[in-house]
Parts: sequence; structure tokens; C-alpha cells
Amino acid sequence: MPQIFSVYQIVIDKDLSDLINKEGHNCHVKSKARMQAMLEGDVRLGVMHDCYTKVAEVVADDLEHVFEVGNIGPEDRITRFDKMNSISVGDIISDADGVCSVVNNVGFTPLAPSFHKMVLKEAA
Repeated sequence: MPQIFSVYQIVIDKDLSDLINKEGHNCHVKSKARMQAMLEGDVRLGVMHDCYTKVAEVVADDLEHVFEVGNIGPEDRITRFDKMNSISVGDIISDADGVCSVVNNVGFTPLAPSFHKMVLKEAA
């Protein structure tokens, strides 16, 4: 049964991108958090420093379906709120009950419940 999932990503704007290109990934906590999430699947730094942004909602059957829609569509299942990259390692997906999972190299890992409210800022 389809439900609405929220997708959270670390958004790097042009100014930060320019700074990263000039000074490297250690220049800003958001860049460090993004690299840590993408390379290691570790989202703690990004969550603790409020680096994640809700970029979209996806109508899907389950997490695997969210991943598929977020990468190949169909586009009419996605409502975008901000710049959204394809769904990949280190992104966070929350279901209709507010349960958050981290995208891994293979599959998904539930995020510790203590982090849910930090990710779901609009629900706090």
C-alpha cells in the first residue's frame, strides 16, 4: 500500500561548493558531515549539527521503492521542496510514522530513535 515517505539530504549550495573547491572538505561541518555520511553511512555528525534538509516527499510502497523512485522515477511520485540529488548512501528516509532509516551501500539501517526528532524538525 503506497504511503508518503520524506527524503532528507545534506544540501550543498553554490557558495559552500565554491569554498569546498577552494579549501577542501574539512572547511565546513556540512561538508564533513556529507562526506562521512556518503563514505561511511554515518549520519551522526550531520544530524547533530542540523545539516539535513527535507528535500522531497515520495509516494512509494516501501524503502526499496523510495530508492527506485528517487533514482529512476516516475517523477510524478516525487514532490520536491529543495534541490534533490538521486537517493544514495547517507541520505535519510522517514516513513509516515516518523521512523527514520539511513540509506546504506546495500539496504537500509534504522536510525536510533533518539535522532528521529532531530531529523524531523517540522514535527518537533
